Amino acid sequence: MASTRNNANNAARTVNTRKTANKNVKKTNRKITNRKTTNRKTTNRKTTNRRAGGKTPFSPVDLKKLFPPWGSEDALNQTANKEATDIIQAVYHDINAYCNLERLAKEQAYGCQEMFSNMFVFTEGFVEREISYYMSCMESFKAEHGEFQPVTPNSRFLEFVTGLGWKMFAICSHAEAFRRGIKESSDRTWGFLLQKIQENFLSIELYAHSRALKWRNILCAYQNSPIPGLPDMKPEIETYMKWKVDHPHHTVITLDGKLKEPTYNGKLQQHINESIYEPKKWGGKKQDPTIRHKPNGSPTNVGSDCALCGSPVSCDCRLTSRAGELVELREYPDTGTGVRALTRFQRGDTLDIFMGELLPTSVEEVYPLQQNDDKLGKERYLCTICPHQFGNWTRYISHSCRPSTRFTIRTIGNRVVCTVDALRDILPFEEITVSYGGKYWRSKDYDCLCGHCDGSGTD
Repeated sequence: MASTRNNANNAARTVNTRKTANKNVKKTNRKITNRKTTNRKTTNRKTTNRRAGGKTPFSPVDLKKLFPPWGSEDALNQTANKEATDIIQAVYHDINAYCNLERLAKEQAYGCQEMFSNMFVFTEGFVEREISYYMSCMESFKAEHGEFQPVTPNSRFLEFVTGLGWKMFAICSHAEAFRRGIKESSDRTWGFLLQKIQENFLSIELYAHSRALKWRNILCAYQNSPIPGLPDMKPEIETYMKWKVDHPHHTVITLDGKLKEPTYNGKLQQHINESIYEPKKWGGKKQDPTIRHKPNGSPTNVGSDCALCGSPVSCDCRLTSRAGELVELREYPDTGTGVRALTRFQRGDTLDIFMGELLPTSVEEVYPLQQNDDKLGKERYLCTICPHQFGNWTRYISHSCRPSTRFTIRTIGNRVVCTVDALRDILPFEEITVSYGGKYWRSKDYDCLCGHCDGSGTD
């Protein structure tokens, strides 16, 4: 089990760039997005009474609860809960890896077809063994006692299917972490795992659906043969999730357990893989202001040394991050749409690049992309990254006065970008947050609702 969890954590870890950007690049902790983008619920500052005493005090820490005595019931539950969390985060990772490998196999990428075929055989074989072993135990018991008894040595299979259904069993069977967990985990860990899968049922179902996981393929051989003591799988196989997914980040899980699309001014907020530069909005100017070289290849005075390789001129480096594949959009009380981590990120990890439309002028509630210019001795304005209509998952990160990430302007490859960097370790299923900065809140007539301040937006 330890190796599975370590492999999942290592595979899910994003590229960790330099902890400090070049001296010529100005760091920023401000979120470059619009209040409407995050659907933030606000309270009018003029009519709100700030909490007495200013900042919210830290809650007292119960050390006995945080560090229970060794061997106690609380300590055993704490360990089992962590093991279950490691398994379920690895389930997300394994499903994502399986679907990515299937896509590459269809594209006939070198070596991927054989690898995917092997993974499918492992998954199919696991389901076949569980069902066959269950049936053989049933037949043996009936032959010996003359009656049916739904209790078998592989009762975890029975417990899972009767409690969570065939669809969830088929989805989880694609994950090596689950296949090992059902066999190797302790009873205490297994109990916590069932609870966590139940709590994240819609999340796992949507995750598999949005990545086009073909979970029905491993059940089709059994759909016309009812299995004694287990629910009929045919209705689940014939029922399809009525939700069209163009991209995983085009869906938000609401507080009441429903699904909705993220919108701005009534239009879908579309996902993009790279910021958009439209020359028409720049008066016909053809040169992207964030690019480090001119069309003829000669260098510009944009950017500084590459944060990945240190090159003083334009290079081919790109930020290869998988963080976007291991997060989901979820609605939170008070603050609206936010981002929930589905794996563990470590302090210093660069999660992704903030993307949007590159505009020549400032946009309401959106901060500009700037850099320090040593020759001029002042900040140099490059553009404004507007994520209202087009962007990626980073635009949904909500504000907190005690954030888990920050926005940093740095040079990567052939352009200047704004990255999202982890300030501390981010736990699985934790909301990812960032500080919008004091300037943002000083210009607003509503209060910060992060719960860590007096409403001023500063801790």
